Amino acid sequence: MKRALSMFTLLMTMLMSGFAQTASAAGWELLGEKKVSRRAEVDTIRVGLRDGAFKRIQFKVKGADVDFDKVIVHYENGQSREVAIRSKVRKGGSSRVIDLPGKARAIEKVRFYYDTEGTGRAQANVLLMGKSA
Repeated sequence: MKRALSMFTLLMTMLMSGFAQTASAAGWELLGEKKVSRRAEVDTIRVGLRDGAFKRIQFKVKGADVDFDKVIVHYENGQSREVAIRSKVRKGGSSRVIDLPGKARAIEKVRFYYDTEGTGRAQANVLLMGKSA
């Protein structure tokens, strides 16, 4: 009985943990990802055709730290917007939420300028997340 209760408690803890993570990520959609090189560079994540427009973006980083400088968001309507980030995102972490000015719009691609020098042998993977209004 005691073992069954311990197993039930462990299962409930795992389920509640997963629920909290899902709730905190509610509304965010993966728009694309890019494995980046181990030096100062620029890369582009093509979002492609999607149903929906986005008002906010955020970068998540896996594998190695990434030192972001700026991003340029290119919209489907031909307009673009440059946003300075200037922050280091540690592996497993996220950038700040970047509010995109104006009304929510469809994103064609996001070009980001970064540096990964001095991050060791691991290669970083950058995930672009988007959130509608």
